[in-house]
Amino acid sequence: MKKITPTSRYIQIIGWTGTILLFTAYALNTWGYIESTGPIYGFSNLIAALLLGIRVYADRNWSNLILEIFFGLIAITSLVKYFFL
Repeated sequence: MKKITPTSRYIQIIGWTGTILLFTAYALNTWGYIESTGPIYGFSNLIAALLLGIRVYADRNWSNLILEIFFGLIAITSLVKYFFL
């Protein structure tokens, strides 16, 4: 069994925070509380992608890191569209 160090504990917390944020944003959007084209959803997805990206990078999980990079780029695109276009 892998020993949990203080650093790995923080990485786990970062990952779980990202997961909870992502699911919360999705649920709020699905239930009609926030719009998928609005800034709250975009920022939530961007922050979740960053947090989950840190988590999967720490695990050297490269396929999921690429996934989080794309999720982050999509969130940035939606925020640019909302604020500047």
